[in-house]
Amino acid sequence: MRRSCCWSAASLLALGLAASPPALRGATVLERSVDVEIRPDGSVSERTHLRVRLDEAGDFAQWSPYPVELDENRELVDLAATATRPDGKTVKVSRRDLDTMQVTAQGELHSSRQLRTVTFPIVPVGSVLALGFEVRERPYFPAGLVTLGSSDPVQSLRVSVRGGGAGWRWRLDGALPGLSTQETAGGVTVTGSSLPRLTPPEKAPGLAAEGAVLRYAWGDSAGWESVGRWFEGLLAQVSRGAEPVRRKAQELIAGVADRPRRIEILAEFARRQVRYVAVEVGIGGYRPNPPQQVMERLWGDCKDKALLLIDLLREAGVEAYPALIRLDPEGRVDREFPSPYEFNHMIVAVPAEGLGLKDDAPVSAGYLFLDATQQTGGLAWLQPAVQDQEALVVRNGRGELVRTPIHSGEEGRRLEADLELAASGEAIGAVRLELSGEVGAAFIALHAGGKPQELDRVIREVFAAFLPAGAALDGIRWQSVEGGVPEVKLEAKVRLPSLGAPAEAGALPAIPLPAMVDMPAPGLLDGRAVPVVARPFASRVAWRVALPRDACKVEGQDVTVENNLGAFRQTIAFQGKVLVLDRATELRQRWIDPAAFPALKEIALAEARTNKRRLRLTCG
Repeated sequence: MRRSCCWSAASLLALGLAASPPALRGATVLERSVDVEIRPDGSVSERTHLRVRLDEAGDFAQWSPYPVELDENRELVDLAATATRPDGKTVKVSRRDLDTMQVTAQGELHSSRQLRTVTFPIVPVGSVLALGFEVRERPYFPAGLVTLGSSDPVQSLRVSVRGGGAGWRWRLDGALPGLSTQETAGGVTVTGSSLPRLTPPEKAPGLAAEGAVLRYAWGDSAGWESVGRWFEGLLAQVSRGAEPVRRKAQELIAGVADRPRRIEILAEFARRQVRYVAVEVGIGGYRPNPPQQVMERLWGDCKDKALLLIDLLREAGVEAYPALIRLDPEGRVDREFPSPYEFNHMIVAVPAEGLGLKDDAPVSAGYLFLDATQQTGGLAWLQPAVQDQEALVVRNGRGELVRTPIHSGEEGRRLEADLELAASGEAIGAVRLELSGEVGAAFIALHAGGKPQELDRVIREVFAAFLPAGAALDGIRWQSVEGGVPEVKLEAKVRLPSLGAPAEAGALPAIPLPAMVDMPAPGLLDGRAVPVVARPFASRVAWRVALPRDACKVEGQDVTVENNLGAFRQTIAFQGKVLVLDRATELRQRWIDPAAFPALKEIALAEARTNKRRLRLTCG
């Protein structure tokens, strides 16, 4: 699709290691205006005017060069730029300060997207950069959007759209204080003043960085069914039903009568034998290439791989349909405003009735969902970035919007430790960590394409995220586990440092405990107005510690908290001299609105409080 839909192994850092927030910028947008004119021939003219005051030393580098996005269907008509110094002297930007560069996303071999960059002359703090340009576009679908917020404060904002005519419609998605709207015939004007700098909190939706988005559309394309018809019109332009595709399907499933097994074999071919490579030129960002071409060259982007899989399945007697979806762990489709621009990925929907699938299969609304860009896993696993997302299943000349499932249990982290505690407080033993789902797939991909020393470094970092500080590892081993869900098992010998001498006579040293904290910090919810977007998961810790002598009393307690969002449980028991601590945490939703914050905080508080407490033992 238009944005990159290549699945990446970069999610190794999603084990709970938070990214640093972006640094605040100090510039002030004095004026921003965007005038959009929808012309009778269906083309769109967009005129933008900006005036930005540089308030801090680092502001210039943030605004120069300034990019203007272009494409095969977007051309730059006019551009003028100046910089005015604090002394009032104005310097024009010359033609030699304009440049054009190609833009390709991850996995793209070639793209028609370009950036026209404007490099301003170097000016001191207090200067004002001014820019005005016009872009004309012939949209592939009669719709568009304008983002309204900014990471810099905006003194004056004006966005106007006119010329919508028949079928005109618009919508503000998101929230931004200080906006007002005025509707006209076939148009709308949004104004704002003294708009604050947007600084989204941790785990905020992607839209929070933009505050609000003005979406608009026109013509007879209202409704998701119309979006489906638009996409089927593109598919009608693609050559399909070629004999080589039919032969390949029959070759791959020869002698296999079981339909789920047929699906698995064909999905594995599309996933692992056809490389993800994109060439997106113009409408090629939305229209797939012919399946025969994709099969013969053995590469294509998400929609190429998905359409090839659909045709292979149909040749094998399995009904299948394209499903447009948003590949975005931090965002979701605005279901109230139908548009193909909401999607950036394409997967496959197979009617699940009669397939005899297991309960763990990614089935929702009667469809089994398959992502042809996944490199690992079987029918049981759907990568988390396309779970709990609106998918437009294009079937029989119409579009049907359905929600993909959530399978939090597949995104598992299971930590087991068998330790022996010395009277000095030091503990030695073995640890095992099982990682399944997205992180398991990331390890497998890293092993396939990385160096052994890099893999060793990552494994040590992952263990360090879950073990007490100062843990020393030795004898590291790992193995992948075959099955429907990608999984790896990590093992190591471990030595944990002493946590200090007992506080009183007759006590044992404090027991070192795991540092596994999975839920959002409870304080993150205080006074929060935007939803929390998190990764569903299921984690478990089994911590077995052999004590120097029999223990009579433990300062700790069993805890159980469960609600619709998830659960936290802890049990503490003795098996002779062995203390057994068992913890389990589960989050079952990805998108959590403020109304559900009390339930989320209940679980997060239980986990946080329990994790902070050290277990102290006394006997006698």
